[in-house]
Amino acid sequence: MHKTTDSVITHRTVFFNLILKITAALLVAVTLSFCALMPSSAKAAAINQTVNLANVNKNQRGSGYYWDNINDTLTLNRLNIDTKDDYGLKLPAGATVVLVGDNSISASKAALVTTGTTIFKGNGSLTIVSDGTGVVLSDATVLGKVSFLSGSYKISSGGDGIVSENVRLYISGGKMTINCAPQEAYAIRSRLIELNNTNLTANGALYSAEPMVLNNTGLEITASGIDALQTDTELRITNMALKSGDSAASASAAAENKYTGGAYVFTAPTYVERKYSAVFGGEVPAWVDYIVFAVAIAALAAVIALPLAIRRRKYLKRLEMLKSSK
Repeated sequence: MHKTTDSVITHRTVFFNLILKITAALLVAVTLSFCALMPSSAKAAAINQTVNLANVNKNQRGSGYYWDNINDTLTLNRLNIDTKDDYGLKLPAGATVVLVGDNSISASKAALVTTGTTIFKGNGSLTIVSDGTGVVLSDATVLGKVSFLSGSYKISSGGDGIVSENVRLYISGGKMTINCAPQEAYAIRSRLIELNNTNLTANGALYSAEPMVLNNTGLEITASGIDALQTDTELRITNMALKSGDSAASASAAAENKYTGGAYVFTAPTYVERKYSAVFGGEVPAWVDYIVFAVAIAALAAVIALPLAIRRRKYLKRLEMLKSSK
């Protein structure tokens, strides 16, 4: 009788040990997979010449970048272009650029050139350095637009930071810093400038031929002897508290939040988005969903764990009784 009981106990012990080992192995596998997906901290090997993708028609991979031709997507992962050539990176029309990790492009005339509608996004960063213009937004038509949706961008240029004749510029997220070397340079000179829910710091003026639209954006613009915000048509400022003046020291709150000139502009976003419950709808706050979700997870865990705990407790009690009866 004891031999049979000991055999059962041994098999159950082996079973529990096996479950523990499998669980540990799964945790290790998940951890390794997660680490593999994380971007490497080391930059890719430097590229010392122009990367011209303007007319690309097939998949192309290089050090720190991959062009997916079917989806018109360029992924930059630790890209490092450092060239004395006129241009650093030329993009095709219709491209979507995804930033992963820290990327950099340096060239003599223009570091980055777009040739049509382009979207920039991602959780990474892009540093642009040029002796001339930082970024040139070009398009043979008047239909192109370039959108920066997310990511962090730092532009250092010997001339204007971003230049566009025909392309409309939209910055709707992320963070951008523009440093122009000459005092007379423009941080952005574009056909249209629209900034929404973003942060922009620049030491050159912004010029928009069409209406300039600024909404819920944090700005700090320092120009030299000229107005920081310039447009040939209309300046629209919404959901922002504005201060302006000839310098940061003399800046004061703008009456009725209207910009009337000055080389320095500072704004703070004022709109706070209220999120509502996707479960209950109406005006129920979104945080209620998180509480309901947490309670549901806790209840599910209890339903699964409680029977297992009771069963294990009975097993240990039985095991103790068998040992004491020997």
